[in-house]
Amino acid sequence: MSIFIRCFCLRVLPFAFAWLLLSQEMVLGQTDSTRMLDEVLVKTFAPTRFMAGLKIQRIDSATIEQAKFQTLAEFLNFLAPVNFRPYGNGQLTSIGLRGTSSNHTAVVWNGININSPSTGQSDFSTLPAAGFDLLAIQYGSSSCVVGSDAVGGSILLDSRPVWENKMQLSFGQRMASFNNRQTQLSARVSGNRVSSKTVFYSGVLNNNYPYTERNYYPVERSTTSSRGFIQDLFYLTKKQNQLSLNVWVSDNNVEISPQSIHTREVLQTQAVRILNTYQFKKLTVRGGYVQDITNYGKGNFVKPSRTAIDRFLIRAEHAWKISKLTAHIGTEAAHVIAHVDEYEKNTIAENRLDIFAWLRYQVSKRLLASLNVRQAFVKGFEPPLAPALGFEYQLTESTKLTGNVSRSYRVPTMNERYWSELGNPELKPEDGFNKEMGISWNKQHHTFSFSSSMNLYHNLIDNWAYWNPDLNYKVQNLQQVLAKGLELTHKTQYQREQLAVGFHAQYAYTHSSQQKAYNVFSADVIGKQLIYIPKHNFTANLYYQTNGKTGWLKKHGTPFRATLQWQANSRRYYTFDNSKWLDGQHLANLILESGLKWKHADGRLFFQINNLFDELYLNSKRNAMPGRNYAINFVFNINK
Repeated sequence: MSIFIRCFCLRVLPFAFAWLLLSQEMVLGQTDSTRMLDEVLVKTFAPTRFMAGLKIQRIDSATIEQAKFQTLAEFLNFLAPVNFRPYGNGQLTSIGLRGTSSNHTAVVWNGININSPSTGQSDFSTLPAAGFDLLAIQYGSSSCVVGSDAVGGSILLDSRPVWENKMQLSFGQRMASFNNRQTQLSARVSGNRVSSKTVFYSGVLNNNYPYTERNYYPVERSTTSSRGFIQDLFYLTKKQNQLSLNVWVSDNNVEISPQSIHTREVLQTQAVRILNTYQFKKLTVRGGYVQDITNYGKGNFVKPSRTAIDRFLIRAEHAWKISKLTAHIGTEAAHVIAHVDEYEKNTIAENRLDIFAWLRYQVSKRLLASLNVRQAFVKGFEPPLAPALGFEYQLTESTKLTGNVSRSYRVPTMNERYWSELGNPELKPEDGFNKEMGISWNKQHHTFSFSSSMNLYHNLIDNWAYWNPDLNYKVQNLQQVLAKGLELTHKTQYQREQLAVGFHAQYAYTHSSQQKAYNVFSADVIGKQLIYIPKHNFTANLYYQTNGKTGWLKKHGTPFRATLQWQANSRRYYTFDNSKWLDGQHLANLILESGLKWKHADGRLFFQINNLFDELYLNSKRNAMPGRNYAINFVFNINK
């Protein structure tokens, strides 16, 4: 029986049925005396308010709409100086922020970290860009707010209600090169007290390449199928208390070298995420369940290696506001059960508890400060106390100075502790100390707007866990790593009447290296750049947009948008002594968008060229990625 049937019957349907009865009573019970939209207080998890001094990049809705059929890896790769490490088209893709590894970035969905406890990371090839109302990248250590894993930063995914009478149905289809295709169906129905959003998505990447190599580098065949379901339900009571239910179910299957039973590899990943939240005045209580299942095998896939992780979560926090001071105090508890074939004990359970306090103080009109602290408790470990102090100072009307000092930590993953023969239960939690400063400038001049920023950071991480090749890859706390760098951002926008033109560019210099030798054989890697981390990363986006009421499309009233994306990075070493590397790459995409509107319906057509200049670039397996390819997306909406 598939994960979708199990999940709907055993977990989702009981919640959905209860919500259906409740929502029907709510909608029928609404009267003309219901408060207007501007009187409704929207409540949601907002940790960024307490991250003073940290760099946060928020992605606007128009940009997210263009990425309706992309994964987060494909989407963010051209929008931010983020280091993604793909293993192939549609295959496992990990992330690294600010010179850290893939398990140093927390992925936070509606306030909970959804990284797998077994690997400590998320596969970004399985995370769709569509389905979330808010998307942001938070750079730098934020363990005091987010918890474990947020050593290099975090990816924030959030759902928001719409408190107005409206209905929107949407259908989308994508046809792409290599016989790849995707489909999406979504519905949003809302009133003054009820808001519901439902998203179904599915896709098949057949990757039928017309070539087997590019410039003598092999092109690996693989097929990927994915499907998922996202449901967000919100209810606002007459007393402005809010109840919500968030459900996210996904099922992904990757076959590598499917043409040969001798080289075939199969990776199946399935996830169920359920979160129920109740906000009563200034008290917020959350209860959640997260299940991650992974099956990996070779050949005929008769006896795959299986990993199943169940997490039961409960979180409570209370907010206070006294004059210029805002405070949040709370606790979060998790019970984790792991069933893993490769562990010495096939079933392992552990409890985790976090206690945190966040303070935000508006010292003056110019100065804002935040002081946060978190203490984690994990069976068999002593994670360090994680405090943080940040500030934002308005130097002038258009210039702001920011700074943040914080301590971070990462609890070793269950694989690092319990993997048969290679795991090490005696591992210490990683302990990081991050310092950063930034300055930003914003200016509005008639039809032009400008913004620029510069950030400097220095992140020293002790007890870096490492699968040591000198000991047959047994895990040890062997490294002290220093990640330091510079980030530059600039944005220019021109807007007049129905026309808009914009340019957004970002550059990152990252130096991440080991600082201490753990034996006589490792002295030659001190100060060398860590593997798969480029020193230089650059992204740029240029767009032209008109709503069709001006310019050369005025006659037809057709909206139009053209976007040129560019991403470049320097060489990436794949040996610790930096003797071998993958060459730097320059990639460009072109997206053309147009549409028509009829009364309550509208349609949009996207034409996209990926790898515009047919650049040769390699993945982490040192195989060539696809050359120039094309995609056509069609989206049809009914609004009422």
